[in-house]
Amino acid sequence: MEVSLKQPTYLGAAAGGRVLDGLIKRGAGEPIQSVIWVSDLRGFTDLSERLSGPDMITLLNVYFGCLAGAVLDQGGEVLKFIGDGLLAVFPFASFETEQAAAQAALTAAEQAYSDLERLNATPPAEITTIAGWHPLRTGIALHEGEVFFGNVGAPGRLDFTVIGRAVNAASRVEALSKSLGRTILITETVAARLDRPLDDLGRHPLRGVAQPVAIFSPRLA
Repeated sequence: MEVSLKQPTYLGAAAGGRVLDGLIKRGAGEPIQSVIWVSDLRGFTDLSERLSGPDMITLLNVYFGCLAGAVLDQGGEVLKFIGDGLLAVFPFASFETEQAAAQAALTAAEQAYSDLERLNATPPAEITTIAGWHPLRTGIALHEGEVFFGNVGAPGRLDFTVIGRAVNAASRVEALSKSLGRTILITETVAARLDRPLDDLGRHPLRGVAQPVAIFSPRLA
């Protein structure tokens, strides 16, 4: 089956556009300011050890349908599926204001959570025969910073991605969702752009970050 580069199925809209514009040279890219989304499926190791390969792929497809669908619905750019992980960005340049980008990222995170809860309550037919998958849980981190969006890799295998300290920090914030018991964690730089009440979860040390980072979460009812 022939796949057209005009379709963003594999690369995403932003990366696909850069390929079509000819920006496919190794090392080509640009720094961007964005809200960074990092998420992981809870209990993935246990699931992957208990489920067959086809069942695990089916489950991941349904799970990512909730998360990636929410990101795309709110104008974000899905960059990577890494095992059970999802990396996405909400570039400031894609929104009217930085505040709008931050709000879109949080709206997407809350939509993903709600969609996942509905999936758990009313699973689609393709996963109802998979034993022991229920329920699916996730952790989502939203962080802000400059990242390098570009083409990296070996001469024979290139990939569009984002790299930078902000991506590493977002990943480490996401890891805190287990110990803090919250699905969505927001760093103070993103929280400062949001005009809504948030729960202050305190300052937490992150490996590789000089100072503890203040973490917030959507206010519980």
